[in-house]
Amino acid sequence: MACLGLGAGLISIYGFFIQPLSTEFGVGAAVLNLGPVALLLMPGFVGPVVGKLVDRIPIRRIMLTGATVAMFSLLVISQAPLLWMAGCCFLVFALGLAMYGPVAVNGMLVKLYPGREARALAIAAMGISVATMVLPPLMGYLLLLLDWRGALLSLAAGVLVLLWLLILLGVPRDVGPAPEQEGGPPKKPQLYSDARFWLIGLSVAMALTGAVVLAISYPPHFTSRGFSVAQAGWFISMAGLAGIFGKFGVAVVGDVVSRHAKWLAAFILFLQVVGMVLLLDAQTTAQVIPAVCLLGFGGGAFLPMQPYLNSQYFDVAVIGQVNGAQMPMFLPFGLVGLPLAGYVYDQTGSYGPVITTLVVVLVIATLLVLLLPSSRES
Repeated sequence: MACLGLGAGLISIYGFFIQPLSTEFGVGAAVLNLGPVALLLMPGFVGPVVGKLVDRIPIRRIMLTGATVAMFSLLVISQAPLLWMAGCCFLVFALGLAMYGPVAVNGMLVKLYPGREARALAIAAMGISVATMVLPPLMGYLLLLLDWRGALLSLAAGVLVLLWLLILLGVPRDVGPAPEQEGGPPKKPQLYSDARFWLIGLSVAMALTGAVVLAISYPPHFTSRGFSVAQAGWFISMAGLAGIFGKFGVAVVGDVVSRHAKWLAAFILFLQVVGMVLLLDAQTTAQVIPAVCLLGFGGGAFLPMQPYLNSQYFDVAVIGQVNGAQMPMFLPFGLVGLPLAGYVYDQTGSYGPVITTLVVVLVIATLLVLLLPSSRES
């Protein structure tokens, strides 16, 4: 929970740095939106490697290394005098994040809790919702007291200490290497000729990239609609609270309906489509609240879907390789989506066209999920 919340959950505060960085370095949102692209690019490149390591060496060692690399990179960014230096360090941050993020954490959970994957994955993913509730208001408060450099420095130092402490206390020493089986280690899965691998990977890549675009767009979208930065922070926090309930729902029903996992995933995506449609026309607080609650609930519930769906169709001994091998599918959507969203905002002053496009993307992702068979046995 802590590693997901203090890893992927940090995306929820990136939007708060766009305006200060834009002012200091004299660049637009389109350039600064390249930052989160690194969070998709790096796992796309190193995800297959991390996935193989998850099945071969102790996962705690991987996660400790990643946490150290990531947080020291943020410490350097907080002192960077030039934008290109900050950008290079952000790439290193993304590398560290990939090592203690979803590929490692989800692989560990599927290995530790066979038959209870949905519950384990959903409960751990609640860490992201907690982070989305806590970090935006905290960051808004820090930015009122400090400049962006001081706020980032404080954040990185605190997270580094927390991650080291919690990984050492919470991650077993020996989990990771696949157990020896009669006849030797498990055979390398034939992933690239398996339609299920592509359907799960593409649908998840589209949905989660859309969620990243939306998370980055939230603060400027709400401020462009006349809401204050503080209100934007509370709206995001409300979405995080709804995300906890979404993950709780998956924890309760996921293992019960595992033979029909694709229908659960499709329903969750449908809820997000409804939320985005409502968000498009939301002009008042009363209109924003149901939209962000639906988006938060659906987005939170969908976060564990990649490892959950994979666990229903692939052997647990190679689950790290499957999760990691799907990460490159995030690359094309991340390369196009985030910079294009920033460009549209720079040109129009609105994220409305971006949200409309995300609705179409989620509908396509839903159709891909529905093409899956009902269970591993089918």
